[in-house]
Amino acid sequence: MGSYGRNVEFRVVPIEQQRRGRIVNDETTDIAIGAPFVVADAAPTDDYWTDAMPAKLATSAQAPKRGMCGIGIYEWIDLNQLDPEYFSYADRDLIPSKKQFQLISGPGVKVVFKNTPTSRMYMGIRNYKGRVMVAGMGATPTVKVGDYLSPGVGTDAAGYWATSTSANGWLHVTNVDPKRAEVEAEFIF
Repeated sequence: MGSYGRNVEFRVVPIEQQRRGRIVNDETTDIAIGAPFVVADAAPTDDYWTDAMPAKLATSAQAPKRGMCGIGIYEWIDLNQLDPEYFSYADRDLIPSKKQFQLISGPGVKVVFKNTPTSRMYMGIRNYKGRVMVAGMGATPTVKVGDYLSPGVGTDAAGYWATSTSANGWLHVTNVDPKRAEVEAEFIF
């Protein structure tokens, strides 16, 4: 699967070795799929019966740690409490609190972040919340090809990713589409 909700899709889908499992969202709230995560501790806690490693939302520019950080992806396998005539897996775009997810990283993985800055209704049945994935992406973007992305503020309003220096860069920007509010970037670690 290459698309995860309205805000994240992969141009080059990660292979098995680039999907680290047994990672758990250790935040007290649900977090947007595609947000940057850092493994909080080097050892699993007793809170999770699977020995999953707890990870926290990364909320500031920081140098990447190979194997200990990346993009959080949660694959919804059911449509529990949703009408399948009107909803699909792509309508769920959050990593639930205290649930396991995949931590994605690796050279060659290419991801697209899509900003959806305004909330809107769809067919009068769904209310989609606006979300800024990359800060500085708008009508006149400050993000440009060649920039580096590192964790940003970490909110739907201020963005989960922001431009950064090469020392703190997790992703290298390969394309910017202001009309579609999309930033395409490739992992550098």
